[in-house]
Amino acid sequence: MISAISGISSYDLYSSSISNMYQLMRYQYGINQTSAYGSTPKVSSFLGTSAATASSSGVDRTQAFLSAYQSDVKSTEKAADKLNYFKSGNVFSQYTLGSSDEEVAEITTHSLRKSSNFTIDVQNLATDKSPARYSITENGRTTQYTSESNTIKLGNADATMTLKGTGTTNIYTGVDEDNIVSAMKDMVKAYNNTMETLSVGKDLGSGVQKQLSRMSGNIANGAVLSMVGLSYDKNGDLKLDEARLRSALEKDYDTTRELIGGQYGIATTLGERARTTLSESVTSIVGVSPAASTTTSSLSGLSGLLSGDDLGKNYFNLMYDFSKNMPYSYTNFYSVGSLLNLLG
Repeated sequence: MISAISGISSYDLYSSSISNMYQLMRYQYGINQTSAYGSTPKVSSFLGTSAATASSSGVDRTQAFLSAYQSDVKSTEKAADKLNYFKSGNVFSQYTLGSSDEEVAEITTHSLRKSSNFTIDVQNLATDKSPARYSITENGRTTQYTSESNTIKLGNADATMTLKGTGTTNIYTGVDEDNIVSAMKDMVKAYNNTMETLSVGKDLGSGVQKQLSRMSGNIANGAVLSMVGLSYDKNGDLKLDEARLRSALEKDYDTTRELIGGQYGIATTLGERARTTLSESVTSIVGVSPAASTTTSSLSGLSGLLSGDDLGKNYFNLMYDFSKNMPYSYTNFYSVGSLLNLLG
């Protein structure tokens, strides 16, 4: 029987890693989310190539485009805001602890709510015959400790220290570089997905073409992009050089942070561009097609496209298309079961 009731179907293996219908559509049509937005032939089947094709598939092409575009723009806004240091919870306000000499001691931060700078002096490591001996100097006060293990849970910071050798090392508060790099990767991916969707849907009207032109406009000049490891490839995709970004963060953190998330930074600009798009009316983007008019005519902006009852309407319509065109020829039973999995 279908997996929505009992057991596990092959569909579950896919749906467990695909969170929404837009991603299902990408999977169905074989769209690589990191492919070049400039390479339209790779993704042209996503929305079909004509109104007749879209109509026969059971999904209005305009509605499918709007659903995909809204998902991408929201992802872009969210990813960009994580790199905007004026936004709450941004990656530049998330800290970690580092060791100035990791041959003496390495440190792993679990959580850090305030600055915790101190010095560790290791006299000897723990062995089968004797405990480790070390001291911590903080705020001018030195305290001596012993430990049966070289892995120590620190009491003055939510962190674990691993003693590696004798000597002295400074433990200092720093930004979590890995979080910044990960957030940059997310922003690049979201931006490329947005451009890919716009490229595929550009024949829907002049409104989409204007969106493509605006969203593809420079978010910074080439020199600024290069300074933080960003560039455009020959297809127009945004690319990140992780090594160059890490080097920039280490050599000139303040300037790098400003270029990425400052008032006129790359992420700030991209986030504002996404918010402007989400506030625009659906009709200004693509107009309203007959099949989509009942869903879109009352909406004030793109951000409201898949809210409330409209979310269900879009999912049912898109699942209809999915069930008809899936390579494994899902029957109605599998279609219903898949839909219950998705919504449940």
